[in-house]
Amino acid sequence: MIELYGITTCIHCKMAKSLLMKGGRPLREIWLDTLTPEKQEATLARLKELVGPRIGFPVVIEDGRVISIGFKEGELRRSLGLEDEAERLKEVLAKAQEPLGYFFNPDPVVVHELLSGLLENRRRYGYMACPCRLATGDRERDADIICPCRYREADVQEYGRCYCGLYVNEAWKMGKLPTREVPERRPQG
Repeated sequence: MIELYGITTCIHCKMAKSLLMKGGRPLREIWLDTLTPEKQEATLARLKELVGPRIGFPVVIEDGRVISIGFKEGELRRSLGLEDEAERLKEVLAKAQEPLGYFFNPDPVVVHELLSGLLENRRRYGYMACPCRLATGDRERDADIICPCRYREADVQEYGRCYCGLYVNEAWKMGKLPTREVPERRPQG
């Protein structure tokens, strides 16, 4: 049994819950801010025995063993044995693209969702069409939006990032460029 101790308003707790739900194991959720003051105090005392006086949320416990304090996605995935195809893809693409001056968006949630979208399109169509554009399933018609898309270079040069936001240049990554909307360059129809 996995136990998730969190706070209902905490984005990191929600992200941990989402990840744990994907694992398919029984999950017991304990939301401290919904407990009575007495139960909250007792729960905090138990957590302090397990993790020490400094508690960061979420806390994930499996069979009485603390496996994560705070949301450390990679650590949590490894502890639970959850394979992450998107993380493997990220490593491969980073090695190929960074020497060319293309870096991943500094927001790991955005990157993970976009890479997951690329992988879903690969399962659907047999190629990694841009997850933010409508693919047809015809590789020849979609050749311009197979990641990295034909428009990436111009988008990154002009706006610091590509249309979907997966790839950015170094200046954008370092926060030296403003975030501006990247217009769609792909001809319609």
